[in-house]
Amino acid sequence: MSHQQAQPATQTVTTNRIKRSRLGALLHRWGLTGEWLVTAALIYVSFILFVAVFGFLFQPYPHTQTDLFNQLQPPVFMDGGSWAHLLGTDDLGRDVLSRLIRGLRLSVLIGVIGTVIGAILGSFLGIVAAHFRGWVEEVLMMLVDIQVSLPFIIFALAILAFVGNSLTILIIVVGIDGWERYARLSRSMVLSANRQDYVLAVRSLGLNNFKIYQRHVLPNIMGTLVVQATINLPGVILLESTLSFLGLGVQPPMTSLGQILGVGRDYLILAPWIAVAPGLVIFFLTLSIAVIGDWLRDKLDPTLK
Repeated sequence: MSHQQAQPATQTVTTNRIKRSRLGALLHRWGLTGEWLVTAALIYVSFILFVAVFGFLFQPYPHTQTDLFNQLQPPVFMDGGSWAHLLGTDDLGRDVLSRLIRGLRLSVLIGVIGTVIGAILGSFLGIVAAHFRGWVEEVLMMLVDIQVSLPFIIFALAILAFVGNSLTILIIVVGIDGWERYARLSRSMVLSANRQDYVLAVRSLGLNNFKIYQRHVLPNIMGTLVVQATINLPGVILLESTLSFLGLGVQPPMTSLGQILGVGRDYLILAPWIAVAPGLVIFFLTLSIAVIGDWLRDKLDPTLK
């Protein structure tokens, strides 16, 4: 093989390595690569979804039930633990396992709905920018730049502190997070699709723009947007957990993983199991979803092969 033929191949490999996510590079550095890791992530996420949907059937106690005679009881695997409370109790004698099941359900629900809101909003604005161009595109891209430049957690805290922290407002706030990524992605893909021969052909036949986007453009970019949503989902879950941990997210009597973690922060030395259980669930859930998202991108993006 000549030097001229080898150079493009080397450049392609280098480009592919650069385009891989930080997570993929980190896992490769640790040696945590291969189909077994993706399989483990899929199994764990499937289990979490099963618990989130059907966990109430196996919930040992109501998540709000208190028992002041069994406050801060340790888990069954620690000295003084009891099979009546497998993961122990909190400061009010509430069963940690029951609260974990109920909190997981709400956290997953908020994460999924918030991700869908961000994907729909950002994709729509990206398509609008690519279609109208001109000042409309400039204004929308300016909003994207503003969103990227500002720490969103501060923006979210300001909204919840001044407007209120109802569940509806919380879902809307976490849904706004990350919309700019979908806007940029959909805008660039729509601009590219509008120059393709198949779009030019159907437009020359008199098909209106709405049907062109509905029948031809959206189906071709939907896969990439779904992958982006999978990658963004862990961030949305972490945002909800952070806000609830700080006391501006989910409010009692409802509970979420972040709220349970916030309650346990005052008992890290006396009763660490209150915070450890939701912390581990959040860590492995976000890591597993990120691994699956990275794997989907590698599979669906031809530039990374």
